Amino acid sequence: MIELTLLTLLNYVGNNFCEYRDLGHDNYKSLLLSYSDASHKFGPLEVKKVIEKSENFKVAAVAVAAVKCPNHIVQ
Repeated sequence: MIELTLLTLLNYVGNNFCEYRDLGHDNYKSLLLSYSDASHKFGPLEVKKVIEKSENFKVAAVAVAAVKCPNHIVQ
């Protein structure tokens, strides 16, 4: 299995976040559902490891979401 990277995780979560926001969920619920999906796909320990080891996680996460669905981030 290929090692999960921060960029791979954030791109996956970013896509799902936008889809959940499009369905009408608020930011927090969309984020939780997206990370739940990522844990299901990649494994919870892999997702946790990437999050724990990453620097500037919040900045990177907001940047990915802003690129993928800026209309939901500005709100």
